[in-house]
Formats: sequence, C-alpha cells, structure tokens
Amino acid sequence: MVQDFLGERILLENASTYLEFAASSMAEEQFLSAVAVEADCGILLDLNNVYVSAFNHDRDPSAYLGALPLERVGQLHIAGHTHRGTHIVDTHVGPVSEPVWSLLGEFSRRAGDVSVLLEWDSEIPEFAACARKRCSPRHIAGHASRTPKARRECGGRSRFRPRALAALVAACDHAPR
Repeated sequence: MVQDFLGERILLENASTYLEFAASSMAEEQFLSAVAVEADCGILLDLNNVYVSAFNHDRDPSAYLGALPLERVGQLHIAGHTHRGTHIVDTHVGPVSEPVWSLLGEFSRRAGDVSVLLEWDSEIPEFAACARKRCSPRHIAGHASRTPKARRECGGRSRFRPRALAALVAACDHAPR
C-alpha cells in the first residue's frame, strides 16, 4: 500500500537485534525475505546490523546473506559498532570493523555491486584523515572490485558507478593531509 501511494519502490531495512522472541516460527532473514517478496519491495541491507545480530545471537552472518533474495537489495549500509564483550551495540561510532568489510566483499562476490552508504554518527575524523583510512572510497572500492562483472537491475534504481567512484577516489587523493 505504501508503494502504491508513493508510486515508488521502497526498501525495507534489516534491524540490529539484542533479544530474540521466546518463540518464533522463522528467523529474521526468512521473515525479511518473505515480506520483501510478498510486498514486491526492495531491501536496504545493513551489513553492520547483520554482523551485530549474528554476534548477539551466536549465528552465522554468511548464512543470513545466503537466505536473502540478494537481487532485491537496492542499497547497503556499513558502520562501526561498540563491542561490549558479551554483546555488540550498533552505535555507528568508529571505523567499520573487519568482519563487516568481509561481509561487504562477500555480498559483492555473490550479488554484484550495489550502492554503499557509510554510517558514522559521532567521533568522525577530519575528512583528510578519513580519506586516508578505512572509510575511504578507495577502501570501499577495493572490496567492491572483487565482484563479478555481471550487473543486475534492482527496481530501476541506479547502480554502482565505477567511474564516479574513481573520480571520488582521485578527489580524496588530492585532499589536504
């Protein structure tokens, strides 16, 4: 109904979770998949949320990806989180962790390139420092470049643009240090 009203395809985002229902008939990734198929909508796949939830519930994040209709993913989110020992909190603080970068590479190898949004809400470094570090377009491109050449279409949305990313990388290379 929302898509009909807006006249646009929407994307549903997966949540980061900290508790589970005492009784469920399906896992979150199965539920998200079923809703996306039934509503004929897309998925905004937050890879940090996948990792956070998988850690918190002792699950395999790769299995989560494998259960999703990846052709429906219209955007990816990556972010930092705060590790509290027994659990992880989706705080969007700090750089993206290596396991989340690995999920980005895994997604790209399985499904191709999709636009990526880096979520970083506080303690953000200066742009020049960020451009030199792991949140740089060059780093993101390094993970995305490990993908099949085949591109897929997802709801008519714009796709990853290697030339645009190359221009952004070049601009970062010339940023004040």
